[in-house]
Amino acid sequence: METKPVQRRHDLDWLRVLAFSGVFLYHCSRFFNSADWHIKNAQTSAVVDIFTNIFDLWGMPLIFAISGASIFFALRPQGGARFLRERASRLLVPLLIGILVLAPPQVYFDRLTHHQFSGTFFEFIPHFFEPANFSWNGMHLWYLVYLFAFTLVLTPLFMWLKSPRGQKAIHSLSNFSSHPGAIYLWAIPIALITIIVDPFGMMKPSPAEALVRLVMFPLPLVYGYLIYANEGIQQAIVRQRGASLGISAVFSLIALLISLGTAQWGWKFNLPVFSLVMTACSLLIWSYLLSAFGYGMRYLTFNHRLLTYANEAVLPVYILHQPIILTLGFFIIPLQLPILAKYLIITPLASCITLGLYEYGIRRNSFLRHAFGLKSHKPELPSSSMATEPLS
Repeated sequence: METKPVQRRHDLDWLRVLAFSGVFLYHCSRFFNSADWHIKNAQTSAVVDIFTNIFDLWGMPLIFAISGASIFFALRPQGGARFLRERASRLLVPLLIGILVLAPPQVYFDRLTHHQFSGTFFEFIPHFFEPANFSWNGMHLWYLVYLFAFTLVLTPLFMWLKSPRGQKAIHSLSNFSSHPGAIYLWAIPIALITIIVDPFGMMKPSPAEALVRLVMFPLPLVYGYLIYANEGIQQAIVRQRGASLGISAVFSLIALLISLGTAQWGWKFNLPVFSLVMTACSLLIWSYLLSAFGYGMRYLTFNHRLLTYANEAVLPVYILHQPIILTLGFFIIPLQLPILAKYLIITPLASCITLGLYEYGIRRNSFLRHAFGLKSHKPELPSSSMATEPLS
């Protein structure tokens, strides 16, 4: 088994921190968009709708792609069993904490604001374990559930890609992707899956969210692995980063037009037009990911003490943030204030509380570090030369 340290990829660390920061801001905004959530503001915002709809398209695919890249750095040839044991410890233990400790207050707020329960939190606790209330995926921690499941299923593929035959296959893919524009053909499998699943319900009622996650997110995980497995693929992405950004902008406007057409103007699609729309949507998702990786590889290659600290804090902050956001929202959303004022109150307060709990509780306590998916020791702030962590 290889034991040679791998040079840390600071661009991947920066992208991880920025992506999960986006998740934090996304959840702070969910009070104010038109889609249902645990707690809703009386007034909604079209601007927030645009932000959340765009983030819905590419936010989680980017996070799963980052996860796949991190798996590449963590996995060693013939080390699959050890890797899975470590993943189980660092993903499932925080998930259990989330289910038993952090999910009950979130479900309680949801039931209160949707007029499905009345009473104190302690009166609600026995009801949490009823099938209608129990959150098997820890509410917002569904990402941990799916990441572990995908990793469990795909580790044999990832191990094969580490083998000489797998490396040869990746090299062939790299040669193909080095041709101008060929990297965008990676969107074809995404398009085929999107057409079959129809996650937006354009041709039929929208499928269950659990099914969409199960089908749509393994491919970004594999793509992230492949991108960081070969320097030639990375060079192709960096060279075409400007084109990727331009495609993202153009197809974002097209997606906005389609969204308005279906919601406001009653547009209907036959199968050929629907397939074309889903292909454009898939190219939009993929171009967003290529833009993020391309500009990250080009400009985010530097290290910083803040990066080292933030990169370790990502998982605990992700686990803690939504219960804190909802708790603050429960008291702030009913106030007679403009949307912007509420957002500017909730976001910094939730940031300070979440980071405070991490710094003065989790980071300094070995037991809590393990419970929130961190290694037992508290590392120094300067980064090491070891491979990037594979949890996110």
